[in-house]
Amino acid sequence: MKNNISWLGVSAQAFAVCLTLGFASSASAGVNEVRGGFYAHDIAGPAHEDDAVNINGEILFDSPDFLSWAFSPRPRLGATLNTNGDTSLAYLDLGWTIDLTDTLFLDFSVGGAVHDGELDSAARDENSYGCRANFHESISLGYRMSSAWSVMVTAEHMSNAWLCEPNDGITNVGARVAYSF
Repeated sequence: MKNNISWLGVSAQAFAVCLTLGFASSASAGVNEVRGGFYAHDIAGPAHEDDAVNINGEILFDSPDFLSWAFSPRPRLGATLNTNGDTSLAYLDLGWTIDLTDTLFLDFSVGGAVHDGELDSAARDENSYGCRANFHESISLGYRMSSAWSVMVTAEHMSNAWLCEPNDGITNVGARVAYSF
């Protein structure tokens, strides 16, 4: 179990500053949405790291023109920080939002993440991720309360797809609030 501040944990302050700057600069920087919320930590991992709360934040950018062939995904920069010193991660994804109705939407993303978890641990309460860089995916079901505000239930997963061993992976589930510019 890590009880020192990790390199990723230290970046939490930098991420908070980036989130604030993204909120403040909105359209001029190509930022079109910010999201934040809380996740239950590691609900399905083989080791099931200690129960703790994760804090998640994400900045979504306008889709660049060169991605129009892929149905214009929005790049996302995010982090999920564990409040108990267990695995935290930072990620860069491409994401798509599909309107189901005027108020309901489905949102998903795929990309890559780096984490501060164990690579190959013998401890029963720590997952082993094999590689420092892993794949990251998320899926959300959301509800638009207004043109600017949304709430969503989200699941995120990180693993290495057996590109290295071991491959315990981690799955976090929770709720987030989003503000669209």
